[in-house]
Formats: sequence, C-alpha cells, structure tokens
Amino acid sequence: MTKSSVDLTMHRMTCERIIVRLTIPFALFGSLCSCESVDQGLSTHSLAPVGTPGVASRSPQSATLTDRPPAIFNGQSVEWSELRPRLLELSGASILEEVLLERLLLREVQQAAIAIDDDAVAMEERAARDALSSDPARAAQLLTALRSEQGLGQIRFAALLWRNAALRALAAREVTLTEESIRQAFDASHGPRRIARLIVVADIAHAQRVRVRLGASESFAEVAAQMSIDSSAARGGLLAPIARLDPSYPPAFREVLFSLAPGEVSQAVLLEDGYAIIQLRDEIAGDGRDPATSRAEDERTARRVQERVEMDRIARTLLGGAKPTVFDESLSESWQQRGRGQK
Repeated sequence: MTKSSVDLTMHRMTCERIIVRLTIPFALFGSLCSCESVDQGLSTHSLAPVGTPGVASRSPQSATLTDRPPAIFNGQSVEWSELRPRLLELSGASILEEVLLERLLLREVQQAAIAIDDDAVAMEERAARDALSSDPARAAQLLTALRSEQGLGQIRFAALLWRNAALRALAAREVTLTEESIRQAFDASHGPRRIARLIVVADIAHAQRVRVRLGASESFAEVAAQMSIDSSAARGGLLAPIARLDPSYPPAFREVLFSLAPGEVSQAVLLEDGYAIIQLRDEIAGDGRDPATSRAEDERTARRVQERVEMDRIARTLLGGAKPTVFDESLSESWQQRGRGQK
C-alpha cells in the first residue's frame, strides 16, 4: 500500500467518525459515515423522493429509460435492459436503503416541523472538509478522492448531505452535554490513542476458527478481510485511532484494547452483537494539553460525538421498520442478500 493510499484510508476513517451515511453496516463498529462518503456504499442514479430538500428533482421525462440507449459501442447500442439487472444486483439494495431512509426522514422532519435548508446541508459538507484537513485545498482534494472511490456523484452526494442534515437536526433534540461527555471529548482529542485491527464474528464457533488461523501465523489483516463481518474488513480490520474514554466503542472493547501490548492479539471479547478479536498495532501519545485551555473546543466535540451516536440510532431504528415490497427480480435478490448479511 502506498503512502498516499494509507493517508486516504486514515482520513476516511477520521471522517466517518463525523458523519452518518449509508449503507448502514449493522455490525458492531461500522461507523456510518459519509463525508468520506466512502467506506461502504455504491452507485447509480435515482435517489431521493422528488422534491426532497437539497436534492435535485428529476422530471418524469428525464427518468424514462426508453428515449435513447445509455451508450453505444462499436456502432451498436448498449441497452438499459442489459445494464439494469446488473446494476440492481451490484448496488440495488444500497440505493433502495438510501431512498427509503430519505422518505422516512422527510416524514420525521415534517412531523417535527423542522426545516432542512441549504445552510444545514452546506454545514454537513463543511464538517466533512474540516474533518479531512485544516488546509482547504487539501481537504477538497481528499474529498474528491473519497467521493470517487465510492462512486458518489452529484446526485448521491447531495442526497447524502441532506440525509445527514436531517439526522443531525433530529438528533440535536436528544443531546445533553455533561461534564463526563466533555471529559471524554478532551481525552479523545488530546489523550493517548491506540491504533488497532479488529475482527468481528457472529458466534463463538467463528471466533475459535479465527483464533486457530491466527495461531497458525496467518496475517491478522488477511483473516479480518476474509472473516470479519465489521465494515472495517475491507481495510484488513484497521480502525481509526481510539481514545480510552471514546464512547463510540463499548467499554469492554476499550478495556481490552488498553490492556494489550503492541502486536498482541486479544481473546474473543463478548459484545452485544457478537464477538470481537482485537490486535493492538500502535499507540499515539497524548499532547499534554491542559483541559482548562480547550473547554469550548471540547464542548463542540462532545456535542458532535453525541449527535453522531444518536444519528446512528435514528437511522437504524427507521430502517429497521422498513418493509418494502420489491417486485423487480434483480432488486429483490439484492435486497434479500442485504437481509441475510445483517443476521
């Protein structure tokens, strides 16, 4: 892996801690992200219900697939009938999830009399850029790369920002700052942090298989990529740096992580939704800053963290009750595979 790709991965993981996005991974630590708009999710076009604030509407005429072929190759048309089933198999479930969540969120914000205006959507993009880099030019470059990596074009990216703005507005009603949450925010920003790799499996039998493979000197990253059900599997289980008091992770996970020596692999840790096996890769020392000098910053960070957790919960709750009737055969297969992957 090149240095630039490592940088992009680390920026992605930092950014995914800021914004909630689809597809929701329903695994232990799949931080729903988005600004990174890159670490779970794929392509195509029609997204939000026509008229969703912040999302470009598409006229009925532009939505038809019969006016002209989407492409021509060697003098012959490539027809929608050839592309459509493959597109639906590839990412139909992800796109349907996005559309369903947008409709559910539109209902929720209307019932709550909350307006999601252009400023709220623009704030989400600024948050994404700020999370990537303090240098505006570098932030724009990284965001472009992250969007390209996940196939987030103009329509899906606009819809993504609107979803996050709606989720944040709904979540803000449940956020209450406490001294403990502010202390946690300080620890996350200025205390020591640990870099780990993670493997998540559904049951103890799979955990034992993981331990056998690791005991045979197989690479932790390779086993994670092949066996982990967490969204971090795509990067060999690598997680963004984690603070000792980070509320985004279960206390049992953090306790084990901060008991490991560099390179050490934990036993299977029982968590709410499965078993986690952790490898400590490295530790980043704290910066020694005095908490008295960073109070305002820590309050902002604490609010963001609580918002993200609540946004995650709202999105999962809304989608958990969504039961669409799917008629298209290819889309139905994609949707069923999604359901099997969440069990």
